[in-house]
Amino acid sequence: MKPVVFCGPSLRADDIASYDGFEFRPPVRQGDLYAATRDGPRAIGVIDGYFDGQPAVLHKEILWALTQGIAVFGASSMGALRAAELHSFGMRGVGRIFEAFRDGELTDDDEVALIHGPPETGYIHLSEPMVNIRATLERAVAEGFIDRPTGLRLAASSKARFYPERTWPDVLADIGDPRTEQELAAWLRTGKVDRKREDGLELLKEIDAFIRNGAAQGTPAFHFEWTENWHNASWRNEAAQPGGKATAEQDAILDELRLSGDYARLRREALLRLLARGERAAPDRQAVKRAMGDFRSRRGLMRQADVSAWARDNGTDLAGLDRMIEDDAAIETLARDRDAELHRAILDRLREQGLYPGYRDKALARQRSPSLSVPRALLAAWFFEKRLAREVPRDIDDYAISIGLPGIDSFYDLLAREYAFTVGRSSTDHSGLTNENGLT
Repeated sequence: MKPVVFCGPSLRADDIASYDGFEFRPPVRQGDLYAATRDGPRAIGVIDGYFDGQPAVLHKEILWALTQGIAVFGASSMGALRAAELHSFGMRGVGRIFEAFRDGELTDDDEVALIHGPPETGYIHLSEPMVNIRATLERAVAEGFIDRPTGLRLAASSKARFYPERTWPDVLADIGDPRTEQELAAWLRTGKVDRKREDGLELLKEIDAFIRNGAAQGTPAFHFEWTENWHNASWRNEAAQPGGKATAEQDAILDELRLSGDYARLRREALLRLLARGERAAPDRQAVKRAMGDFRSRRGLMRQADVSAWARDNGTDLAGLDRMIEDDAAIETLARDRDAELHRAILDRLREQGLYPGYRDKALARQRSPSLSVPRALLAAWFFEKRLAREVPRDIDDYAISIGLPGIDSFYDLLAREYAFTVGRSSTDHSGLTNENGLT
């Protein structure tokens, strides 16, 4: 996947023309960077971004990208602001504007703000960003066209203006000396400094070197906090395909399900996911972590590369897999919260499937069996490894809660009764247990 770079007025068309290995997108807004992570690029660059009248890119989107192993670079404008705020979390800041914000020399967002035209106009500048005005005035002082007090005064008067009203004609009008004004106007034709463009170009070079050198984003040293706002963000829950339409391949797979007789069953299971989303049941971090751990363990996906390969083989990406896991965690969260309410519905499903009499008869027979004193470790190994053919969970207390029990004590009481019932039914051990308190 090509590196993705969000840019607009800071760079010109000819600045990006030689980077045909990049995917350039318009200035970033809220949700755009998260959407870019869906394709799994090795790097994302943020140069320009919207903020006034449109929701700005969230810090959390960038943190999310970093947790997905994507390097995120920032420079020039919105990218410099976010990089200054998030460089300690692993976002890579580039350029002098980033450094000024990082070091506290600049603090106001309006330093990089400007008014510009739409993409069709090449993002034509309708005002001048303050960082460019400052850099240009500093150069004019260094080259002797104005003295330092005049440079400081012009910078102060420009800063006092609302950012859409900062223009070079207004700067010149503030000089107050016709001769100096005329000389500076002539110098500006070639002497202006475009600090935002310089930093944007540096960012492209940094990303290009990162890709060419085969570098990789390291494991983040922070914990990504799963919040309700993050879980419920509308742009996170949009369909993967444009307009939510299935591809031709997906339509063909659905036809196969119809022919196999599995379509109706899977539709009901899919409905459960949609209902869970509608309940806005935001799973906590541990619920998502458990769901992902269980998913990977059952499929033997030990490395992140294995997870990425699984996603590719199954026609999705890492963001799509994350949504699947979130759905599983949301369903589990709802099920645990409403376990008692679901008991009647569970029994009705048994009746519908014709399984109720068998479970009832076995349950009544077990009630007549006494409990046996068996070490818990042996009970756990017997139940999980012999009965369920799976590894013993690391957190047995959580497993007990997941099957509707109040905790680990109730779980082991249930296992002890089941063990006694199993041993009592036959003098020949079919369970893998001896008639003592040990395993064969």
